[in-house]
Amino acid sequence: MGDTSRYLVQLLPELLVVFGGCAVLFVGTVRGPASRTACAAVSLATLALALVASVALGIPDGSASPPGLWLTSLVYYVRLITLGIGLLLLLVNWHVPTEKEQGEFFAMILFAIAGVLFTAAANDLVVLFFAIELGSLPTYVLIGLSRSDRRASEAAVKYFFLGAMAAALMVYGFSFLYGASGTTSLRFAAGAGASFTTVGLVLATAGLLFKIAAVPFHVYAPDVYEGAASPVTGLLGFLPKLAGFVALIKILTACDWALPAWLMWMFWIVAAAPMTLGNVMALRQSNVKRTLAYSSIAHSGYMLIAILVGPVAGEGPMRDGVTAMLFYIAVYGMMNLGAFAVLAMLEVRGEPAETFDDIAGLSRRHPGAALALAVCAFSLMGFPPTAGFLGKVYVFSSAFSLADGHPFRGPMIVLAVIGVVNSAIAAAYYLRIAGTCYLREPAVETTPAAGRPLRVGAAVCAVAMLVLFLLPGSVIRHAKHASDAIRPTVVLFPRI
Repeated sequence: MGDTSRYLVQLLPELLVVFGGCAVLFVGTVRGPASRTACAAVSLATLALALVASVALGIPDGSASPPGLWLTSLVYYVRLITLGIGLLLLLVNWHVPTEKEQGEFFAMILFAIAGVLFTAAANDLVVLFFAIELGSLPTYVLIGLSRSDRRASEAAVKYFFLGAMAAALMVYGFSFLYGASGTTSLRFAAGAGASFTTVGLVLATAGLLFKIAAVPFHVYAPDVYEGAASPVTGLLGFLPKLAGFVALIKILTACDWALPAWLMWMFWIVAAAPMTLGNVMALRQSNVKRTLAYSSIAHSGYMLIAILVGPVAGEGPMRDGVTAMLFYIAVYGMMNLGAFAVLAMLEVRGEPAETFDDIAGLSRRHPGAALALAVCAFSLMGFPPTAGFLGKVYVFSSAFSLADGHPFRGPMIVLAVIGVVNSAIAAAYYLRIAGTCYLREPAVETTPAAGRPLRVGAAVCAVAMLVLFLLPGSVIRHAKHASDAIRPTVVLFPRI
């Protein structure tokens, strides 16, 4: 088998998603009653085939990687969680587009997923930039297509222009990294041109902070999350965030996770600020979608704790920040999507449910929806027996696992304590969501919306939170293997 054929086989999942997106665009040109089902069904079949191909190919060892890419266990893990949760995204968004926008809408979801997959495989700064943007640009379109009112248009425009600014910062940072190392490869020497490397790292990180909705590049999140349709908001809380964190892992790995002290403190502040700001602002909201938007900002702060710890020991999620983060983001993607899916299941006077009044007394009228929302809210809070509890235990415990001689052990312990305190603060608004469903009297009349695919997607998200609490082993094992892929170049201590 020639090199080209071997490369195509190794990239089969990504190619299936890309060509599937093109096929959905073509199917969408056919108008008629069956077009809605056809576009959604082709998209669902595409992701299912890509997932089967990923499992069949197994964990790549990097030996047959195409130019500009590096196929490792990290790629395998991202394939599994992206395609798996992608199936849920399609179910939850099944009812969203109008008949005339079926092809474009579902194709944009597939292209966004392809961007995340290529981000995990990228081994070149140019490829990484285009992969991140492939995952980002479709989301701007999805927001505009998701609803026909002014808020969706405003959200799409705001997200687009701020995203363009973030992309400019990121590519400017990449130019410094190229200038420092003399190569666009992500295996460049960290010590070459150290000052330029540091500047490039700061600028690139600034662009990636926008993708994960972290302070100070978080300001778009509440308005964009509120303006988009709830199922699309669930997508925004997972795909861009996953791409941003994976790209951050790759950049830090290229620098051997060796950072000067002042840069470590900058990351420390960037981790602490989203937790505090996100949770405090969430307490002040009367709109559930805005509450969950600020919650998303806080969760980015939690995951940044694990990124700061890095792949320290590799002895499980409690002693490996990258493993803990990879497990947490998979759990977060499902519990966040489940919460927004429940909101999409309800209508108030012909409009989607969004406020606390809209879900008041939900258990009396729609007990299944109330239970799913409560489970997802408890998981977001980190309350047992949900997978969110395990995720937070792993993330916070990883900070305590640093060796006694580690120069940043004390600040990391303080950061973990801040995370625990913020989790306690967050419990107030998560309990408010669940309490509103079960303890308040109905304030408005709600009616069921959408159809069976949405209800199935919401139910799977809620059930998965309970199952992963009892049986987290498979996900943790794959997350650990993914972390192992970056460990050969890692140093144990930051460059102070």
